[in-house]
Amino acid sequence: MNIELYLYAKYDKAALDILKLLDENNIQFSVYTFGENDSLDMISNRVGEKIRRLPVVMVEGKRVGRYYDLIEYLVNEGIINYQGKSYG
Repeated sequence: MNIELYLYAKYDKAALDILKLLDENNIQFSVYTFGENDSLDMISNRVGEKIRRLPVVMVEGKRVGRYYDLIEYLVNEGIINYQGKSYG
């Protein structure tokens, strides 16, 4: 599974939550960082579709969304089990 995380290089709790979720579940992923001055058009061009905000997670080239969208995706794919765990 090819998971890509696009985020700003500065601290962002949402991005940190995504990183922790993937790391704690031993899920391999790639991270692409952008500076605050990078335009959303440039970022969208890099991601391959229109982006309005970061962080955003792509799986197999398709946008999953943000933190809770990623949890839902991973649960539905049987990759993680949310029972007994607190996410968020």
